[in-house]
Amino acid sequence: MPVSAEAEQALPRFVEAVAANDGLQGQLNAAEDLEALKAVLCAVEPTLTGSALIPMEQATRPPKILVDSGHFSQEIPWRLLRCEGGPLVLQLICSKANFAIWIEAC
Repeated sequence: MPVSAEAEQALPRFVEAVAANDGLQGQLNAAEDLEALKAVLCAVEPTLTGSALIPMEQATRPPKILVDSGHFSQEIPWRLLRCEGGPLVLQLICSKANFAIWIEAC
């Protein structure tokens, strides 16, 4: 079942929270695995329950539907994209790992 547009707003809220907090950016850059990422997610936006490590080629591939993108002050590129027929996804290219984050449907 797809997630509501209202629920998907958790992703832009997470981007805003990370952009405003250098400490969170440092935690993301230090994250090497999903457990470290989940600790950051739970502290900021617990509704973001879907996550995966992604290879650099996937993190940099041109998206079919780009919603928004940018860089945090600690040089973390991010982009929100829509998978065809699927969820809104946030991709982060951090120092030690690349992540995809989304809200899992119930």
